[in-house]
Amino acid sequence: MTRRSSAFNARLVFTGVALASGGIAFYVPLVLSAVGLAHSGAWAAGILFGTNLGRLVGSHFASRHGVFTQRRGAIVGNILLEGAALFSMAFIAAPGGLVAVATLAGLGSGLSFPGMKSCLMRLPGVDSARVFAGLSLALRLGMALGYLAGALVGANHLTAVFSVLLVMFVGYAAFMDMALRDIASAPVDRIAVPPAAAPTPPTDEPLAIAITPMLLANAVFWFLTIQPSVTMSLYVPRYVPGLAVSTTYGVTTVTVLLLQMRVTRLARGTAGHLAFLRTGIACLAASFVLLAVAGGHAAPVLAASVLLALSQVFYSPSLDVLVAGDARARGLDLGKTMARQLFWQNLGMMSGSLFAGALFDQALRRALPSLAWSVPALGSLAMLAAWSMGMWRARA
Repeated sequence: MTRRSSAFNARLVFTGVALASGGIAFYVPLVLSAVGLAHSGAWAAGILFGTNLGRLVGSHFASRHGVFTQRRGAIVGNILLEGAALFSMAFIAAPGGLVAVATLAGLGSGLSFPGMKSCLMRLPGVDSARVFAGLSLALRLGMALGYLAGALVGANHLTAVFSVLLVMFVGYAAFMDMALRDIASAPVDRIAVPPAAAPTPPTDEPLAIAITPMLLANAVFWFLTIQPSVTMSLYVPRYVPGLAVSTTYGVTTVTVLLLQMRVTRLARGTAGHLAFLRTGIACLAASFVLLAVAGGHAAPVLAASVLLALSQVFYSPSLDVLVAGDARARGLDLGKTMARQLFWQNLGMMSGSLFAGALFDQALRRALPSLAWSVPALGSLAMLAAWSMGMWRARA
């Protein structure tokens, strides 16, 4: 039996991830906008809260039970669970029902996503920085196409949207199944790359700072990063009506697509990736400050969307590289470690999405639209100061 190359299997996984992220980007702005206008910002945020609650629970189990990150059937089955749960949204009108099935979809995502990352790291001869940059690129490519499709279709055809989404998740599951079958059939020496053939990159070393504080900081970062995912869908239709609701998402996504691979390869070793984390936090803070003073003007809102993209370009792949390198250097189970990282990320996104909806409702009641951005701006500036101080102490 002829086995596919690691590069080909990585492309299979990336294609599947692009399909899944495209499906999510296809429906999220449409559903959040519709629920926000029909009910409230809190109910719209509740959908993302439920999604991330499910991901939180799923990643918790995946971090404790290797079956979810190592068994092909479990990974593929949970991808299909997510797709089927999202498809059921086509037949639900009550916001509480949407939150419930979003939670179930998030459970499937939380159980399968660490397994997908572990799959990529089990491919022989891969460079972690390039793989995680490629993963981020695949996520954003799918999102760009999904946001474009959402802008063209609109919220009046949600049954068609969720039907297409189901097909996309079936495709994701099929590609993952193909890649995992090839990994499972490979001899052991194809999976564990000999040091002589593939020297360990400089990021495969124990971190000089404890991993737990870094993961806690990651939860705070995603608590802040999820704010625009909720608030833009509510803010733009009311205060910047000249923009389509998907425009800011599209700008962010295209920026990532253009810069991700070019930027990530500039990092050199652990110190370089740590510096990238700090730069990502700084870009996040700058974006919120700009949004707080943007008012109803489209140009600063779009500029802030570029800064939001830069924060993720610098931050996300570098964190994955550092966590994976620390786990491999310490001989830890990579799948469980990546699941642990996702647990904290999902905790931040879950709490942050609910906070964003409640904060936007407060901004409406007080007739202070800038409030929705001022609070995250202060939080991100505080995080930047705390992170910089923490890095200085680690070096000292």
